[in-house]
Amino acid sequence: MKTRIKWVENACLMGESGSGHSLIMDGSPEIGGRELGIRPMEMVLLGLGGCTALDILMILGKQRQHVTDCVIEVEAERRDEEPKIFTKIHLHYKVTGKALKENHVKKAVSLSAEKYCSVSAMLEKAAEITHDYEIIEAE
Repeated sequence: MKTRIKWVENACLMGESGSGHSLIMDGSPEIGGRELGIRPMEMVLLGLGGCTALDILMILGKQRQHVTDCVIEVEAERRDEEPKIFTKIHLHYKVTGKALKENHVKKAVSLSAEKYCSVSAMLEKAAEITHDYEIIEAE
């Protein structure tokens, strides 16, 4: 896996993925950023949410659960001193579907957190990661 990051100006960077996708990253105004893109540490949390979301959807699909929506809200705390790594991360899963079985959702969240999510496995070396979920019945 490879990526390429190119400086654009000030604290603005262009990230290019090995799969051919690009995005703009920008730092906070305190370091010269102009809010032109996602901040790098936000991208880490987005990566975590995306990784675990794919796990959840694949696991529940294999369990023949009819998921109609899945939203993961990720909140994190960082330490004050440099490097300002994440110390606590909480994931809240909102899984919507028709007649979803709670034991299946609970197991999917657990399997993602403990076995499948590579991003979570890396981040848990530095941060306490917690999670909870809610099941919403689809109309």
